[in-house]
Amino acid sequence: MASLETLSPPARASHWGAARLWLAVLAVLVLPLLFKGDFILFMATQALVMMLVAIGLNLLTGYAGQVSIGHGALVGLGAYATALLMVDAQWSFWPAALVGMLVATSAGLLMALPALRLSTWYFALVTLTFAQVVTDLLVEWRSLTRGFSGVVGIPAPSLFGKLLSPVQVYLTLALCVVLVFLATRQLVNSRFGRGMVAARDNPLAAIASGVSLWRIKLLAFAVSAAIAGLAGAFYAVQKTVITPEDFSTDFSIFFLLCIVVGGQGKLWGPVVGTLVFFLLPELLGQLQSWRLMIYGVLLLVLMLFAPHGLMGLAFWKRRASDRAAALKPPGDRALGLTPVAPMALTINDLHKHFDGVKALQGCALVAKAGSTHALVGPNGSGKTTTLNVISGFIRADSGQVMLGTTDVASLAPHQVAQRGVGRTFQTPKLLGEMSVLDNVRLGGYVSERASVLEVAFGLPRARADDAASTAQAFALLDFVGLTERAHELAGDLPHGQQRLVEIARALAGRPGLLLLDEPAAGLSMAELDRLAALIEVIAASGTTVLIVEHHLDLIARISQQVTVLDRGRVLAAGTAQEVFSHPEVARAYMGREGTGGSR
Repeated sequence: MASLETLSPPARASHWGAARLWLAVLAVLVLPLLFKGDFILFMATQALVMMLVAIGLNLLTGYAGQVSIGHGALVGLGAYATALLMVDAQWSFWPAALVGMLVATSAGLLMALPALRLSTWYFALVTLTFAQVVTDLLVEWRSLTRGFSGVVGIPAPSLFGKLLSPVQVYLTLALCVVLVFLATRQLVNSRFGRGMVAARDNPLAAIASGVSLWRIKLLAFAVSAAIAGLAGAFYAVQKTVITPEDFSTDFSIFFLLCIVVGGQGKLWGPVVGTLVFFLLPELLGQLQSWRLMIYGVLLLVLMLFAPHGLMGLAFWKRRASDRAAALKPPGDRALGLTPVAPMALTINDLHKHFDGVKALQGCALVAKAGSTHALVGPNGSGKTTTLNVISGFIRADSGQVMLGTTDVASLAPHQVAQRGVGRTFQTPKLLGEMSVLDNVRLGGYVSERASVLEVAFGLPRARADDAASTAQAFALLDFVGLTERAHELAGDLPHGQQRLVEIARALAGRPGLLLLDEPAAGLSMAELDRLAALIEVIAASGTTVLIVEHHLDLIARISQQVTVLDRGRVLAAGTAQEVFSHPEVARAYMGREGTGGSR
């Protein structure tokens, strides 16, 4: 490991900043132990339980974009499962807590099923209903839950046969919160975190990078629910008595407010938000009748001056930028592209209708492995529809899409991407609030192999994946000439550079087939020349390129074969010289649009 003296100034500042932050965390955790009496310790323990739930909910809502108002019910299920096993079956805390986590996780996955079909706010209403159902179940299932009376006499956790004191319970819980926070940080900074953010902000970009939307959502629900179940286990032993009233709808809304105030999708947001909501009631103890008005005013001020929460303030953004600047490209990164296995593309008799409009009528083409093949034609001729069918975003009515010897016409788009097909879009589909570097790293989603547990615990394969992904992303940014902008937000880049980033992201998956949809649109002449050179190098590395484009000079320079579409039919196919001298092409394409123009 490098010494502080050998680190760059940004890296050294980042190192000391992180050290100071963790010293502050340690001081906050130790503070409740300095007070006499049980009340402060009780409140601090309860705050840690709430913080644990908020950390899990932030992963689900802040990163994966699934708004849940039913998380209190998951805490309740974890608490009741743990309490009943400890009281009725005389289990020790640790196995009972594990069962509580499993029960909460199962319920969370069940709650997640509507999320695969419903939009965000409809799903929020479903989770609200789920919370009410669970509360009613805890009341009515008296033979198991004791109804309104609840479960009493819940013993403290034990370790090596000895019951833990309240201080030891607090320290154990504090350790769990720190470990869960670190594991969550590992997840959100991994391919899984990038996949969640992509699924939240730009599903098309996520799918094109090989992310399965339903799997990434289920993962977020499972992890978040497991954390809620663990929090419920500690909640039960801390209170020693639990009743259905403990897990009302207000209980669920509290956690949502915590992450909104702290900052959704900010790692420290749930920590800060929980502390704020626990400190305010104590600070306002003498103003009981004015609390609701004070809360309302504070929330209004927050919406006006910190709409992204306290951790979304400009100060924290600058610190995040400084930490990102400390991440430098490896000195031995390879220039250019890693060779890939060539992939031939064959399209046979594709047909696609949209409400009576015949978008494709027997479309067919053959792109040889390692070649650059252009698809041209007038507006509405079916070019982009063809790319969408190849990449799985649209299902053809009939026909074949052969990648080598495999027909992928029936596969979902993320499955097509996983088989080595990368693509760009007419309008760049970047994640504007994510760095340029992380946008490119998203493209390598399918090439990383570490499991969720390996990532959460920082095991060797996860660390190797992370290092390889970062090195590859820097190499690709070097290839497209954007290394110096690696840590800027992708949304801040000019249009031409956004297109280059999207190409770099598509290449991060090491595709055997690259689909480019009008990559030259809006580029200057200098950018156009650079794009042509890049495509030539991409094809030379073995990747088959299928490009839809209106710039005929570019097509003539880079393409070995050209296919012309008109009204969904193949009008001509051959070399650029053969095709552009064809009389029917001149009438159908050149006659309508001249030598180029918009789609």
